[in-house]
Amino acid sequence: MIRYLAMITAYSIFTNLSAGMGTEVIAANGLLLQIVLLSQFTVNGVGLTTQTLIGNFKGKGETEQMIPLLNVSIVTSLAIASTFAAMPILFPHTLLGWLTNHDYLSQSAILYTAWLLPLLTCGAIAFMLEGYVIGLKESAKLRNSALVALILGFVPVAGLAWYFQSNHLLWLSLTSYMATLLISLAIKVFRIQSHQNLQV
Repeated sequence: MIRYLAMITAYSIFTNLSAGMGTEVIAANGLLLQIVLLSQFTVNGVGLTTQTLIGNFKGKGETEQMIPLLNVSIVTSLAIASTFAAMPILFPHTLLGWLTNHDYLSQSAILYTAWLLPLLTCGAIAFMLEGYVIGLKESAKLRNSALVALILGFVPVAGLAWYFQSNHLLWLSLTSYMATLLISLAIKVFRIQSHQNLQV
Protein backbone atom coordinates (compact mmCIF):
# COMPACT_ATOMS: atom_id res chain seq x y z
CA MET A 1 0.00 0.00 0.00
CA ILE A 2 2.75 2.48 0.97
CA ARG A 3 4.56 1.67 -2.27
CA TYR A 4 1.56 2.73 -4.34
CA LEU A 5 0.87 5.79 -2.19
CA ALA A 6 4.48 6.95 -2.59
CA MET A 7 4.37 6.55 -6.36
CA ILE A 8 0.94 8.18 -6.68
CA THR A 9 2.17 11.06 -4.53
CA ALA A 10 5.23 11.55 -6.74
CA TYR A 11 3.16 11.56 -9.94
CA SER A 12 0.53 13.85 -8.40
CA ILE A 13 3.15 16.38 -7.33
CA PHE A 14 4.78 16.10 -10.76
CA THR A 15 1.44 16.84 -12.45
CA ASN A 16 0.58 19.73 -10.13
CA LEU A 17 3.98 21.35 -10.60
CA SER A 18 3.67 20.86 -14.35
CA ALA A 19 0.36 22.72 -14.27
CA GLY A 20 1.98 25.51 -12.29
CA MET A 21 4.59 25.96 -15.02
CA GLY A 22 2.02 26.69 -17.69
CA THR A 23 -0.45 25.13 -20.08
CA GLU A 24 2.17 24.11 -22.62
CA VAL A 25 4.29 22.32 -19.99
CA ILE A 26 1.38 20.37 -18.49
CA ALA A 27 0.17 19.40 -21.98
CA ALA A 28 3.62 18.26 -23.12
CA ASN A 29 4.24 16.34 -19.91
CA GLY A 30 0.81 14.77 -20.20
CA LEU A 31 1.72 13.37 -23.61
CA LEU A 32 4.95 11.85 -22.32
CA LEU A 33 3.28 10.50 -19.19
CA GLN A 34 0.98 8.43 -21.40
CA ILE A 35 4.08 6.65 -22.72
CA VAL A 36 5.57 6.35 -19.22
CA LEU A 37 2.44 4.80 -17.73
CA LEU A 38 1.91 2.42 -20.64
CA SER A 39 5.50 1.20 -20.29
CA GLN A 40 5.21 0.82 -16.53
CA PHE A 41 1.92 -1.08 -16.73
CA THR A 42 3.50 -3.46 -19.24
CA VAL A 43 6.66 -3.93 -17.19
CA ASN A 44 4.58 -4.42 -14.05
CA GLY A 45 3.17 -7.58 -15.63
CA VAL A 46 6.68 -9.03 -15.66
CA GLY A 47 7.10 -7.89 -12.06
CA LEU A 48 3.92 -9.69 -10.97
CA THR A 49 5.14 -12.89 -12.63
CA THR A 50 8.49 -12.50 -10.87
CA GLN A 51 6.72 -11.97 -7.56
CA THR A 52 4.67 -15.15 -7.98
CA LEU A 53 7.61 -17.33 -9.03
CA ILE A 54 9.85 -16.02 -6.24
CA GLY A 55 7.12 -16.89 -3.74
CA ASN A 56 6.85 -20.38 -5.23
CA PHE A 57 10.61 -20.91 -5.09
CA LYS A 58 10.70 -19.76 -1.47
CA GLY A 59 7.87 -22.13 -0.55
CA LYS A 60 9.67 -25.07 -2.18
CA GLY A 61 13.03 -24.12 -0.68
CA GLU A 62 14.54 -23.65 -4.15
CA THR A 63 16.34 -20.43 -3.27
CA GLU A 64 19.09 -21.08 -5.82
CA GLN A 65 16.55 -20.34 -8.57
CA MET A 66 15.76 -16.84 -7.33
CA ILE A 67 18.68 -14.79 -8.64
CA PRO A 68 18.66 -16.40 -12.13
CA LEU A 69 14.93 -15.61 -12.30
CA LEU A 70 15.57 -12.04 -11.18
CA ASN A 71 18.25 -11.63 -13.84
CA VAL A 72 15.92 -12.87 -16.58
CA SER A 73 13.12 -10.59 -15.41
CA ILE A 74 15.44 -7.57 -15.34
CA VAL A 75 16.68 -8.24 -18.88
CA THR A 76 13.10 -8.72 -20.10
CA SER A 77 11.80 -5.58 -18.43
CA LEU A 78 14.76 -3.54 -19.70
CA ALA A 79 14.03 -4.67 -23.24
CA ILE A 80 10.40 -3.59 -22.88
CA ALA A 81 11.20 -0.25 -21.23
CA SER A 82 13.99 0.56 -23.68
CA THR A 83 11.64 -0.05 -26.59
CA PHE A 84 9.01 2.28 -25.14
CA ALA A 85 11.68 4.92 -24.48
CA ALA A 86 13.41 4.58 -27.84
CA MET A 87 10.31 5.00 -29.99
CA PRO A 88 9.56 8.65 -29.10
CA ILE A 89 13.29 9.46 -29.13
CA LEU A 90 13.91 7.94 -32.58
CA PHE A 91 10.53 8.72 -34.15
CA PRO A 92 9.20 11.67 -32.15
CA HIS A 93 7.00 13.27 -34.80
CA THR A 94 5.38 9.99 -35.77
CA LEU A 95 4.69 8.72 -32.26
CA LEU A 96 3.65 12.02 -30.72
CA GLY A 97 1.54 12.69 -33.80
CA TRP A 98 -0.56 9.69 -32.79
CA LEU A 99 -1.16 11.24 -29.38
CA THR A 100 -2.01 14.79 -30.44
CA ASN A 101 -3.00 16.76 -33.51
CA HIS A 102 -1.33 19.92 -32.22
CA ASP A 103 2.16 20.32 -33.69
CA TYR A 104 3.24 22.86 -31.08
CA LEU A 105 2.58 20.32 -28.31
CA SER A 106 4.62 17.69 -30.13
CA GLN A 107 7.48 20.15 -30.55
CA SER A 108 7.36 21.01 -26.86
CA ALA A 109 7.25 17.35 -25.77
CA ILE A 110 10.20 16.45 -28.02
CA LEU A 111 12.43 18.63 -25.83
CA TYR A 112 11.96 16.17 -22.96
CA THR A 113 11.81 12.76 -24.66
CA ALA A 114 15.42 12.00 -23.68
CA TRP A 115 14.29 11.71 -20.06
CA LEU A 116 12.21 8.66 -20.93
CA LEU A 117 15.26 6.42 -21.29
CA PRO A 118 16.72 6.80 -17.76
CA LEU A 119 13.28 7.07 -16.18
CA LEU A 120 11.82 3.95 -17.78
CA THR A 121 14.94 1.79 -17.47
CA CYS A 122 15.48 2.67 -13.81
CA GLY A 123 11.79 2.06 -13.20
CA ALA A 124 11.92 -1.31 -14.96
CA ILE A 125 14.75 -2.58 -12.77
CA ALA A 126 13.13 -1.16 -9.63
CA PHE A 127 9.84 -2.94 -10.41
CA MET A 128 11.65 -6.28 -10.80
CA LEU A 129 13.42 -5.78 -7.48
CA GLU A 130 10.04 -4.96 -5.95
CA GLY A 131 8.68 -8.23 -7.31
CA TYR A 132 11.58 -10.09 -5.72
CA VAL A 133 11.08 -8.43 -2.33
CA ILE A 134 7.28 -8.86 -2.36
CA GLY A 135 7.67 -12.51 -3.36
CA LEU A 136 9.76 -13.03 -0.22
CA LYS A 137 7.05 -11.25 1.81
CA GLU A 138 9.50 -8.55 2.93
CA SER A 139 6.90 -5.77 2.76
CA ALA A 140 8.62 -3.61 5.40
CA LYS A 141 11.74 -3.37 3.24
CA LEU A 142 9.67 -2.31 0.24
CA ARG A 143 7.80 0.28 2.30
CA ASN A 144 11.04 1.79 3.59
CA SER A 145 12.55 1.94 0.10
CA ALA A 146 9.45 3.66 -1.30
CA LEU A 147 9.52 6.29 1.44
CA VAL A 148 13.25 6.90 0.98
CA ALA A 149 12.73 7.31 -2.78
CA LEU A 150 9.91 9.80 -2.26
CA ILE A 151 11.48 11.86 0.52
CA LEU A 152 15.14 11.82 -0.50
CA GLY A 153 15.00 11.07 -4.21
CA PHE A 154 11.97 12.98 -5.43
CA VAL A 155 10.98 15.85 -3.13
CA PRO A 156 14.28 17.80 -3.07
CA VAL A 157 14.67 17.75 -6.86
CA ALA A 158 10.99 18.58 -7.39
CA GLY A 159 11.46 21.54 -5.05
CA LEU A 160 14.38 22.77 -7.14
CA ALA A 161 12.33 22.29 -10.30
CA TRP A 162 9.61 24.54 -8.92
CA TYR A 163 12.08 27.12 -7.62
CA PHE A 164 13.83 27.41 -10.99
CA GLN A 165 10.65 26.75 -12.99
CA SER A 166 12.55 24.07 -14.91
CA ASN A 167 10.70 21.23 -16.60
CA HIS A 168 13.99 19.40 -17.14
CA LEU A 169 14.52 19.37 -13.37
CA LEU A 170 10.94 18.19 -12.97
CA TRP A 171 11.66 15.17 -15.17
CA LEU A 172 14.89 14.67 -13.25
CA SER A 173 12.84 14.46 -10.04
CA LEU A 174 10.86 11.47 -11.37
CA THR A 175 14.06 9.87 -12.64
CA SER A 176 15.69 10.47 -9.26
CA TYR A 177 12.71 8.82 -7.56
CA MET A 178 13.11 5.67 -9.66
CA ALA A 179 16.90 5.64 -9.34
CA THR A 180 16.74 6.03 -5.56
CA LEU A 181 14.13 3.27 -5.33
CA LEU A 182 16.33 1.04 -7.50
CA ILE A 183 19.45 1.62 -5.39
CA SER A 184 17.63 1.16 -2.08
CA LEU A 185 15.99 -2.08 -3.22
CA ALA A 186 19.21 -3.38 -4.77
CA ILE A 187 20.97 -2.97 -1.41
CA LYS A 188 18.16 -4.81 0.35
CA VAL A 189 18.13 -7.64 -2.22
CA PHE A 190 21.89 -8.01 -1.84
CA ARG A 191 21.54 -8.27 1.95
CA ILE A 192 18.68 -10.77 1.67
CA GLN A 193 20.67 -12.91 -0.74
CA SER A 194 23.78 -12.75 1.44
CA HIS A 195 21.73 -13.85 4.45
CA GLN A 196 20.26 -16.75 2.47
CA ASN A 197 23.72 -17.84 1.33
CA LEU A 198 24.92 -17.91 4.94
CA GLN A 199 22.03 -20.19 5.85
CA VAL A 200 22.82 -22.70 3.10
